[in-house]
Amino acid sequence: MTWKDQIAGSFGFGTAPFADNRLDQDRAKEAIRTAKAEGASREEFAKAIALYACKYNKNENAQRERIKRDGATFDKLWRISRPA
Repeated sequence: MTWKDQIAGSFGFGTAPFADNRLDQDRAKEAIRTAKAEGASREEFAKAIALYACKYNKNENAQRERIKRDGATFDKLWRISRPA
């Protein structure tokens, strides 16, 4: 499974924040490890999680807040996840 296929599991369900609980964090870390192994950049991954989150929420203010929150979580996980 590619890292892009693994993105959805990092959210639990469509409107949930990125890696909001332990299981979603584990899935996110695995997706990040896969992305790094496949040569994906940090920016590519960040864009993919932002697009996924916006797919389920059309309110621009909520999208901005969501992207900010998801981005902070992503930044932490990107730094600690090692390639497989």
